[in-house]
Amino acid sequence: MSSRTKIAWIIGATSGIGEELCKLYVADGWKVVASGRRVERLEMLTKAHTSVKALPVDVTDKEQIEHAVQSLEAEGLLPDLTVYCSGVFHVGGLSTLTEDVCVNAMDTNYFGAVRTIHNLFPLLKERGSGQIAIISSLSGYGGLPYAASYGPTKAALINLCEALKPSFDRANLSLSVINPGFVKTAMTENSRLPMPFIIGAEGAARRIKKGLDRKKFEIAFPYPLVAALKLLRFMPYWAYFRLVALSAGKRGRS
Repeated sequence: MSSRTKIAWIIGATSGIGEELCKLYVADGWKVVASGRRVERLEMLTKAHTSVKALPVDVTDKEQIEHAVQSLEAEGLLPDLTVYCSGVFHVGGLSTLTEDVCVNAMDTNYFGAVRTIHNLFPLLKERGSGQIAIISSLSGYGGLPYAASYGPTKAALINLCEALKPSFDRANLSLSVINPGFVKTAMTENSRLPMPFIIGAEGAARRIKKGLDRKKFEIAFPYPLVAALKLLRFMPYWAYFRLVALSAGKRGRS
């Protein structure tokens, strides 16, 4: 059996779940390539962990993603696992429906993942092995009043992964979509929304790693919220909107 050190590429590694995943994979003996826009945060990771390599990337820049993948291949660091964690979260309904907010959300949350898969897939297919995981959200299951600009990007990611799964299977590659509920991160710390079953970023990262180790297609948690939101998807709209309004504390944000 090969003793080659496995390589994980964590995109969006400078905070929250991405940062915690870096720590978990380092502890598990992996070489970690950490990417994000905040160079100073990446440098902190490399100083704390000798097995972390910083690779600054702006996921909204097509050329930067292309160059990052080319650099990894050239350096013999084509990842065994890539986890796309980059995301922005603008809380609100109609108030967030500006072109700047919505284009930024879609470009970061969705098109960044598309660019990553587009550049990585051919190389992983040629090698015959590899795993890509995309962090979406339970908010992608259905429209929620506080996520008018955020939820659609996550719904798109779920749909994307469902559409690509057969192609990954034929190429002997693994694809996962990760749908967390509320997680304590910089994006949620100032939120006044009701956040049932909220968990810390470290706990979320541990659940994600466990699912990725098993190569599950969907990794979703916490179970009570997953079950409730999946059930909502099958309800008639009159019941759906009534329950969504109640769960949001009748404070649908405009």
